[in-house]
Amino acid sequence: MASRADVTPNRRGMRSRELVLDAAERVMAEHGFEAATIARVVEEAGVPLSSVYHYYGSKDGILLAVMERGAERFFADLPDWNRRIGRPAEHLRTVLSTAAETLERYPSFLRLLIVFSVQPPARGGDEIEVVVARVRRLGLDRLAEQIAIAFGDDPQSPATLRLARIALAAIDGAFVASQADDTVTLEDLLGPLVPALVAVRRSLLSETR
Repeated sequence: MASRADVTPNRRGMRSRELVLDAAERVMAEHGFEAATIARVVEEAGVPLSSVYHYYGSKDGILLAVMERGAERFFADLPDWNRRIGRPAEHLRTVLSTAAETLERYPSFLRLLIVFSVQPPARGGDEIEVVVARVRRLGLDRLAEQIAIAFGDDPQSPATLRLARIALAAIDGAFVASQADDTVTLEDLLGPLVPALVAVRRSLLSETR
């Protein structure tokens, strides 16, 4: 059995890593990537500069770690239903409501994801683009899976993928709107999306007949 002396430094190290990532996420989301200097992150996190370089090596390393952690948290919090909950519209409402609650728990992560989707930082851009693309692909795949379950469709069909892309775009836009206007919630803004998806699916299927 490990002694307390063996375990405590490791736990302290894990806590310090989390403090660094929390600080970097806040600063980047509120002030932008360029403003998130190592010095500012160190001041915000309250950890030694040497620890930051030891854990992450560079500012780009911190950013990549922030994005990876955000993705892990977000997808871990999303239930992965394998059968429909009630009627199609009820299932979609449940999926979107759960997604909205999850996004509101981690708003800084989605802010960064949207910003870096549009304009990746010049430094470390290639690696960041890979992470952003992977996260958005996972989001699209999860939406397609749940839309397919709702309607009993093929998750890889053109209609399902089209609906998933529309839903993802709507979530992006609703999130930006909810961040800009604190009188509305993300869930309220996403409410009309369910009947819209039902109507668009009907239109898409009629075009293929």
